[in-house]
Amino acid sequence: MSSKNDPLARTKKMVALALACSISIDQAIKVALMNVGGTVVDAKLKGKPDKVHWRIKLLTAEGPVKVYIDARSGEFLEAWSEGTFPLADERVGHKELLVGHTETLESAPR
Repeated sequence: MSSKNDPLARTKKMVALALACSISIDQAIKVALMNVGGTVVDAKLKGKPDKVHWRIKLLTAEGPVKVYIDARSGEFLEAWSEGTFPLADERVGHKELLVGHTETLESAPR
């Protein structure tokens, strides 16, 4: 039986990811909103314990965007546009998103 269908295996994986995570979901959401903006519609802890990240789904004026935040450092990794909007399936450049945003993770509430 694959872990996808095994509730115990899924739970064990989520516990391992949570233990490997250094930043909270609130901190990850704050970083995503600082870098992209929009409204949060979903947030999940993803990856493997040695490489864990938050995937934050946002709804922006340009359409839905998936934002990836390193769950250990809080670093903005990347953002991808998705859906049927003009930027669909295009990677959103990090530098383009940072214009006007100077706040750092250290100032995020813990």
